[in-house]
Amino acid sequence: MAYGLVGTTYGGPYVHEVYFMRARRYETLILLSPNLGKPELSDFITKIDGILAQGQGKIVRFEDWGRRRLAYPVKKELYGNYVLYDYQGLPTLASELERNLKIDEQVFKFLTMVLDKDFNDQRYEETMANLAKEAQKKEGDKAAGETSPDALQEYMAEVAEVNPDFVENPPTDETF
Repeated sequence: MAYGLVGTTYGGPYVHEVYFMRARRYETLILLSPNLGKPELSDFITKIDGILAQGQGKIVRFEDWGRRRLAYPVKKELYGNYVLYDYQGLPTLASELERNLKIDEQVFKFLTMVLDKDFNDQRYEETMANLAKEAQKKEGDKAAGETSPDALQEYMAEVAEVNPDFVENPPTDETF
């Protein structure tokens, strides 16, 4: 478990206030400039990974949501690149990450949320195992959802029974 000692020493060698900071689980969503190319975006991601590694944080999940349309203009831009980080670290790591995000001109906005206030190494391992199971399940669902040519022919035969005109004369762009 990652701990940090915080305290103040007023009145000589006596420690009046000492407590341990526990590792927490954070989620940070970052809105970046839409004008970033792939090299600049990968440089930015490498920079953030370096900040998390330097602060002894562990990445639980990383998602690059890509370029999306914004609900309203931000800095006169209608699009933005979204990046999501889910990580474990001390509160000092989160504040250091936010400090760096405020400085960076490529960052339009960011939002950091505390997901769990006591996220120890055991819970980290459990979360990683659960995420791996979910990924396997998604892969299995994806493979099961693929249609074979036989399934497509069966579907077209069912459609022909219900509406034979649709199969003989399928709609075109000019029809609409």
